[in-house]
Amino acid sequence: MRLKHLRLHHFRNYEGLELDLSHDLTVIFGRNAQGKTNLLEGLYYAAMGFSFRTRHDEELVTFGQEDCAAEICYEDRYGENRLLVKRSHQKGRLKKESLLNGTPVSPKEQYGQLNLVLFTPDDLQLVKGDPALRRRFLNMEIAQINRMYYEALQKYNRVLLQRNKFLRQCREQEHLEEAQLLVWDAELARAASHILQERLETMEDISAAAGRVYEKITEGREHLSLQYLQKRADGETIPDPRHSFSEWEGFYQDELKKRHRLDYLRGYTSIGPHRDDLQILQEGRPLKSFGSQGQQRTAALALKLSELDFIHKIRDEYPILLLDDVLSELDASRRHMLLEGMSGRVQTLLTVNDRALADCSGDCIFYEVSGGTLREDCHEGR
Repeated sequence: MRLKHLRLHHFRNYEGLELDLSHDLTVIFGRNAQGKTNLLEGLYYAAMGFSFRTRHDEELVTFGQEDCAAEICYEDRYGENRLLVKRSHQKGRLKKESLLNGTPVSPKEQYGQLNLVLFTPDDLQLVKGDPALRRRFLNMEIAQINRMYYEALQKYNRVLLQRNKFLRQCREQEHLEEAQLLVWDAELARAASHILQERLETMEDISAAAGRVYEKITEGREHLSLQYLQKRADGETIPDPRHSFSEWEGFYQDELKKRHRLDYLRGYTSIGPHRDDLQILQEGRPLKSFGSQGQQRTAALALKLSELDFIHKIRDEYPILLLDDVLSELDASRRHMLLEGMSGRVQTLLTVNDRALADCSGDCIFYEVSGGTLREDCHEGR
């Protein structure tokens, strides 16, 4: 996949932006709060239909304006495409609309059209941070290339919210209606089984890709592997006997039923894919507990870069890589490995405060951003 052009209209601090993106590497540098991350956010918003920084779209509109738009032109193996996401007032109401080549599309139809891998400083917490970060990593990686997983995830989250709401209602009324709860159990178990099976089936590919990157970074001195952990709300791990879909569905129905009283008292669902975790191991030992900060950051880097090979294996073309201010968080050797690994292979956009950190060569272009305005920088010696 190749980006061609980005257009932003009343997006964050960009009143209007037209940016050519034909180079292998585009570097956006400048001081803080000038619009570096806003630019990547606009590109991401056009591609995915949502922001990676906020759930409130109204925050994206330039102050004092009422509408905004983000449009990306890109090329894949099937030809050239345009994705446009816009918010506008129509008949007194604010309307959000996504269009692919001029045709309105739903969020489900838009997601995964243009594959992106985003790497932010928060991702360096993948190893030692909250399990939610690792679940999100899995969900984003699988959902981009698997429409059924995306749909199952949407359904699961919707049913989970409804089941939890029902549990709280029962608690307020001091009466547990088990017959109705069994209906929610069946719906949740079906979606959970789809999610779990897809996660387990793709774990081998993800683990292998991450392991290769990790070994390359450490020059073969260390080995990385991943393990999927099913967990209950109390943190207890559930053995993984690799059931079939129907067996997993029965397992979840039984486990949810066993926890009716507990879930009723707590007011939330205590088992399911929303509780699970991804364990990252180095030589068989959990890096979260036993790894140094350097090893943990190397593993986080390997996990994010594994997305590139994983998507390439499925789609037969590399996704676009977005690096938002991560170079300053890495030491010189890891920065060199990251930039060398991308060169000529994956089209990349990166933001950085200090231009000198992006020590790049080849087909690259540098822009300095100040107050939402870009200026091409032709400084010699890069």
